Amino acid sequence: MSGDRIILGTAKIGMPSYGFSSESNHVSYYDLFCKASELGVLTLDTSPRYGNAEELIGAYHKKNDRKFLISTKVDNLIPNDKDSESAIFNSVKNSINKAGVSHIEELYLHQNEMGIISDSKIISSLLKLKNIGMVKKIGVSIYNYEECKFSLESDVYDMVQIPINIMDTNIYSRLVKNNTFSTKEIIARSVFLQGIMFNSKKANNKVSHIEEIDEYMVSMKLLSKKYKIDLPSLAFAFAYNMPSVSKVIVGTSSTDNLDKIIKSTKIQLPSLLISNIRIMSDEYKVWGNPRNW
Repeated sequence: MSGDRIILGTAKIGMPSYGFSSESNHVSYYDLFCKASELGVLTLDTSPRYGNAEELIGAYHKKNDRKFLISTKVDNLIPNDKDSESAIFNSVKNSINKAGVSHIEELYLHQNEMGIISDSKIISSLLKLKNIGMVKKIGVSIYNYEECKFSLESDVYDMVQIPINIMDTNIYSRLVKNNTFSTKEIIARSVFLQGIMFNSKKANNKVSHIEEIDEYMVSMKLLSKKYKIDLPSLAFAFAYNMPSVSKVIVGTSSTDNLDKIIKSTKIQLPSLLISNIRIMSDEYKVWGNPRNW
């Protein structure tokens, strides 16, 4: 199935105003999930922080025998807190009940600062959940080099979400590209940088360095035109075909866009095009991290 390496993000489903993507061609959550299932998508990425996304997944599951695998998150944790275990267990139980599944396939920490991802009480609680089968895999979503290095070297985390897109491959190029952490699943996220690369006007006065982003995208648009590959397909195919990437998270609430993304999995980008992009994307950019927006 062409969609089995695609994880459908649900932030836009639970929070329609999330990000900077286009508002056109949106469909109901039910129609989107039906289309995703039809296209071979196996996993939904969600979070208690994403509005009512988990409940909407549960509503879909009540009407369909075929259930998605669920990747969700736990939030609002405090370093060295004696109540971490109960907070994590309660969060996971709630997510299981809301999403209408028997277990969570992938549980991520929704906080990525070192004080959280290295906390012994939090780690112990995550491993307990895994040992009793409430959670199959444990992951972390990172934003900087230090967080990524720790997560990759840790024996705890099975999966690491890393920003990988035509604008930013800095962390990937420094830590992942040589595949020295072959036991880890590398999940590409932010492949469209929350939609900014296609709708930067919506980000005016909301995102710092927007002029630098626009200037960068001029170069990407020229490459897109030169190689006759539309920009969204180019952006997705670039992340999807990156060596060592196991899966890619994409967020959309449009069945047309999802269908186009699935078709983009078949695109093989010329090696020279990839090299041209990597020359620019490998460089560190302060605006590559949404924390700096």
